[in-house]
Amino acid sequence: MAFAATLGALTEELIQVITSTSSQSDPNRFNVLKESSLRKLRQHNYLRTNQFEVEEKLNGFEEHFRVVNQDGLADALRERLDALEHNSNKWTPDILHLLLQLEDQPVQKSKLTDLDLLKEPDEDIGPPLKWDDIAKEEGWDQERDLWKNVNFEGGGSDDDDFESASGLSSEAENTSLSSIEARYQKSPADFLVESRDENRLNQVREAQLWRNAAAPKDAAGKSLKISIPESHIVREALFMLNGLENTLFDMQGAPSLHYQLKNTSWEVCKALLGSFGEAGRQLSVLREYAKTTQSVPLLQVFREAVEKRLRSFDREISNLQAQYVDIEQDVVVSLARVLDDVKPHLQPLACLSDIVQRLKQSKYPRPFYYLELLFDAASVSQLEGNDVVYEFVATLFLECFQVYLRSIRLWMESGELIDEDKTFFISSSSSQIPKSQVWRDQFTLRKTSDGILYAPRFLQPASSKILMTGKSVVILKLLGKYQSTSTFIPDPPLEVDGDFASRYGVFAPFSEVFNHAFEQWMERKHHAASTTLQRTLYDSCSLWSVLNALQHVYLMSDGSRSNMFTSSIFNNIDLLSANWHDRFNLTSLAHEAFGNVTNAHRISVSVLPDGLADTVTEIRRSVRKGLPSVKITYRLSWPLRIVLSDESLAQYQAVFTFLLQLRRASSVLHRYRLVSDTVAGTSITSSEQALYYGLRSKFLLFCNTLQSYLSTLVLGPLTAQLHKSLLEANDVSDTIASHDMFTKQVINEMCLGSKLDPIRQGILDMFDLAIKLQDARQLESEREQEEAQELSRLSVMSSPRKQGSQRYMKSDDEEDETFLLEQDRSSMMEDREKAFAEILVEIRADSDRQLKFICSGLRGVARASGESAAGKWDTLAEMLEVGIQERK
Repeated sequence: MAFAATLGALTEELIQVITSTSSQSDPNRFNVLKESSLRKLRQHNYLRTNQFEVEEKLNGFEEHFRVVNQDGLADALRERLDALEHNSNKWTPDILHLLLQLEDQPVQKSKLTDLDLLKEPDEDIGPPLKWDDIAKEEGWDQERDLWKNVNFEGGGSDDDDFESASGLSSEAENTSLSSIEARYQKSPADFLVESRDENRLNQVREAQLWRNAAAPKDAAGKSLKISIPESHIVREALFMLNGLENTLFDMQGAPSLHYQLKNTSWEVCKALLGSFGEAGRQLSVLREYAKTTQSVPLLQVFREAVEKRLRSFDREISNLQAQYVDIEQDVVVSLARVLDDVKPHLQPLACLSDIVQRLKQSKYPRPFYYLELLFDAASVSQLEGNDVVYEFVATLFLECFQVYLRSIRLWMESGELIDEDKTFFISSSSSQIPKSQVWRDQFTLRKTSDGILYAPRFLQPASSKILMTGKSVVILKLLGKYQSTSTFIPDPPLEVDGDFASRYGVFAPFSEVFNHAFEQWMERKHHAASTTLQRTLYDSCSLWSVLNALQHVYLMSDGSRSNMFTSSIFNNIDLLSANWHDRFNLTSLAHEAFGNVTNAHRISVSVLPDGLADTVTEIRRSVRKGLPSVKITYRLSWPLRIVLSDESLAQYQAVFTFLLQLRRASSVLHRYRLVSDTVAGTSITSSEQALYYGLRSKFLLFCNTLQSYLSTLVLGPLTAQLHKSLLEANDVSDTIASHDMFTKQVINEMCLGSKLDPIRQGILDMFDLAIKLQDARQLESEREQEEAQELSRLSVMSSPRKQGSQRYMKSDDEEDETFLLEQDRSSMMEDREKAFAEILVEIRADSDRQLKFICSGLRGVARASGESAAGKWDTLAEMLEVGIQERK
């Protein structure tokens, strides 16, 4: 019926949109169109393929290909999808859907080379024409003498033919196309330049003698430094910066101490060589890292970025070398000048080298650790005013961060995680989880053994929002409400340039600039998913109605209907009915009492097995037995369990149990009243009457005060505050947080928390004392009545008055005034042998002690606690102290 109603409503809306006809404007035509449309819809057995779902899945494959670094397959798929748009027909979605159903792990098994098999073969143009074929056709292959050389020298005969002394064989005479091409191919030997300038060659050799020369010695036999011209040192230094082998520096950039710059002191030469050596050492760290093999994509992009920067630096050094090799104008060869020229290019690489060294020195580096180092280095260089290093490091950081951003984008847009991705800070449970627990248990933030979030430091503030956005997409997919908002226009990349600086201001810190840019990028992904899910929970799942129903059922916001339900339970307990816990009867009573709430049929009531261990007699004597086992359940659809968690429902149940116990004590005090001591004919002294009524008034005041406190200071204000906070919630996370805060505040302010458990036990003791007081009064009245009847019989007096046979009546119903008399009086009290006055004294002492303990405990906890509920605890203590003051 629900499906038919939904189909009818949607059909009416469709007719109004298409034909602009409504049931008010033209009811006859509208009914005809509606009936014909419903008839066709019901008789249509096979639905058309959802072309939008097919398109979305194909686009998802393209995105997946790019995520796993198979851009070639992604480009090929996009090219064919674009071409298909111009050649499609009505059956195209069905064909594509069939292909999608037949797919089998396309990401792992697809190969770009398989596309060549779809190409049509080239036309057969026949075999290529070769000299061998021509020779066979013309008959040359049999006339070998045709190719012999002829000797035209004067000493020989004209007819004498001879073979050339070169010994050319038939293979050498092969004139095929391949042999002709090979004849014009150059070998490495063809590039050798023959130098006939022996003097210049000797000058070069003499200039390089210092490489193998022995160190000279002074008159005392002490070794001296080998003097080298400055031009040679410049060449060696440039070779070293390029990572090439040289004599003056080793591969780590350490200079040799056997050589010295000619006509320069050793201290100056040592300082210059040390500067170049330090630069070489830093570059060697980068070159060694660039040679390493990385298996993690996040580290692969960093290694590639380092290699790219080194190639750029090598080009700059090559350009500098060209000034000394291809001299176009006068050049001064100066080692200090070279150092100044390369310093602007070395400074960013030196910073990068320090980052790589720290990365190597880390004992167990996380894959994204270098991103944190780059982020910190960019912030520090900006604060120092070093614009060159700042732009270099910030650009490198944003370039490498794009790879890490792929996982974030895939999660926030599609709710998917890359398989075997251990670098991302979101993990998925491997076990099968019910839909109702997907939000809380399926996806979690990955943390280390120390409890630290496994994510870059600069992303940790946004990690919760990223997690929540992806979970919203997952829930929307499960609900069938997900619509992909991703487009194939890539997000504009962040680049550190003039526009980037002008947008955020010159003096804006890099951390603030990045956080602001990333927050804007993330908000575009977050807003659509969270808003759609929140609207679905309120509109489609009726969250407001369910919350109102929970307040009626668990918080007893409607006192009259709650009293209908609770009084039925108390009647069965007072009647000592063995079937008081029958779940069918209890559920039926709940349906009758709460029939006005939304989906009342979802309510069920049962008694836990722990409550069945006690007898009904014991349950009647104490609120601690039986009543805590009464469990009322309001079945919720799984989407609502996102907001209403198991913990929240357990707190609702705790509130219901406490209110049930309070109503039990109040019911005992209000339900039966003594008609009149004089009419009853009892001999209870006036002092006992005064003491009894004083205690009864105290217990009534205690229960009424507690009920007023819960109604006016706890449940009422907190419910209004919850309604306001839910209206102001921006997303589902805020909705969940508001409801969780509401339930926690209710538990704390009702003194049901673990910290206030002794106070709660004291309150329950007061409830038990109230029941004990009424039972003692009833027993004493019955005992006095029996004595009066016996004396009357012995003295042959008139018969006892019938109205004296019943002492207690219901306050609102006098038809059931004798049911307690029919029960076993031994079930009322355990110490029934004690005198009534003695029992009253004990109850007064216990009640005074418990009340003082409750008040002092509430004040002490309120003073020691900094929670928001402390003020209300103090207020409750003041309200309860009225009983103590009256007692004094």
